[in-house]
Amino acid sequence: MFLLIDTANIADIRKALELFPLAGVTTCPSIITKEKRPFWELLTEIRSLIGNDKMLHAQVLGRTAEEMLQDAIALRSRIPGNFYVKVPVTLEGLKAMPMLRREGIPFTATTIHTIAQAILAAENGACYLAPYINHIEDEGISGADFIRQVTEYLNRNNLPSKLLAASFRNTRQIVSVITAGAHHATLAPDLVWKLADSPMTDQAVEKFRRAWDETYGTDKNIANL
Repeated sequence: MFLLIDTANIADIRKALELFPLAGVTTCPSIITKEKRPFWELLTEIRSLIGNDKMLHAQVLGRTAEEMLQDAIALRSRIPGNFYVKVPVTLEGLKAMPMLRREGIPFTATTIHTIAQAILAAENGACYLAPYINHIEDEGISGADFIRQVTEYLNRNNLPSKLLAASFRNTRQIVSVITAGAHHATLAPDLVWKLADSPMTDQAVEKFRRAWDETYGTDKNIANL
């Protein structure tokens, strides 16, 4: 399963679970605060909704490496299951990463905008690397090329980090990075719904229905013939 949903909205998560083979949920501070709910209550409800097997990612807020470590320990102690602490790839974030590794806390390196940042995080033991594809492409760099270069480095150096691509503008970007080798993509709800959207598919289904209705009647499906 490649798809995660990037939201803390319970209704959107529930809808995504009904529609897609969801791998998990990612959050960040700005996403969490949009819900206007107590932090721990919200994360606990998300975990309960998706179950312990699906991934859940939540981000530290500390400004220093030591504060990030404290946040990570608090998160890990209160959120069970398949959980990853998100750590920004800043200088303090990079300093925090080996601390997390020593504590046995799995983490995702987030806000990645350069290949160098991805490499440093991978060498520091990140389970997942989260490049911001939209921002990268705004700098004139192909998101697909970015993924291919990082993947090549990971494979050549036998590093286990996986790519969790984030921050997309459209479905073209999503498809391009997944086919280029990204292991996962996390999408805002509006893009999740668009993944299976095609006017041509809708037109084809409507054509089938009109032909059926003309022959068997508008009130009939296969089950009640």
